[in-house]
Amino acid sequence: MLKSYAFDVDYNLVYTDDTIWIDVLENGKWVPKEISQKQYEEVASQLKTWETMRYLNNDMEQSMKNFRGAGKYEKTLFDALSKENNTGKWPSRNKFIEANTYASPIAIITARGHPVEDLRETHRKIILDELSSGQQEDLLTSIQERLWDHKQSDEFYINTYLNNNFYAPCSDEQFLATIEKKLSDRMPDRKNAAFEAFVIHAKKVFEHYYWANFMATRKMRIGFSDDTSSNIEWLHNYIHTDKTGLMRKYPEVLFRMYDTGGDMRVDPIKFSYKNTKE
Repeated sequence: MLKSYAFDVDYNLVYTDDTIWIDVLENGKWVPKEISQKQYEEVASQLKTWETMRYLNNDMEQSMKNFRGAGKYEKTLFDALSKENNTGKWPSRNKFIEANTYASPIAIITARGHPVEDLRETHRKIILDELSSGQQEDLLTSIQERLWDHKQSDEFYINTYLNNNFYAPCSDEQFLATIEKKLSDRMPDRKNAAFEAFVIHAKKVFEHYYWANFMATRKMRIGFSDDTSSNIEWLHNYIHTDKTGLMRKYPEVLFRMYDTGGDMRVDPIKFSYKNTKE
């Protein structure tokens, strides 16, 4: 079975310290508050919340100031990886490493607003600095076998792998335009659209490497892990929506979701193409 994986970042791949600034309505006045990325994602999808909460000074850029700046994404992740409490404890660490070693197409689907290129280049640095030499060798071998080519440089193979991946910063306006979404859309809606775009992308990657007859007899498995229950719930509904859900649109795909919220909990929720009925 052909496999692809999509990952949220904060509190799923790594525990980061970046915070978001918001205004909260208290006694008729807007009071600035600093909250975690996880807290923001939990409340941002609830419309009623926005009656008593807004972006800092009604400006999303001000709210996300801790996330902006060249190289900020890379610094945030590697600062977090260097901390003792992250060593070997990412909720989705094992699956992320597995996906890399098999050179499976992956997606990074995050509420952050860093440019796509920042996500891509940070992934490159993770491959070079965080994967063991054996894991790096497995990745190179996997992509060589997919290309039927063993004569290129390591850099060429890593670039090929990065090109096969899908980087989705769901608060970056340039990226959102590619999936026909806006900053005014709710975060779960943005992530759902990004996930479907990745499904299409992964199918194209596999179709590029394998002939049509092979693809016609193969099923794909595409998984997604996120620590925010509301995102998981919304994607669950997006997959299962009658007639227009992803299971209807892509019957050749077996969807699998992992809720990694809570105390290092990993609860797999499986969605199978076999459940689709005409």
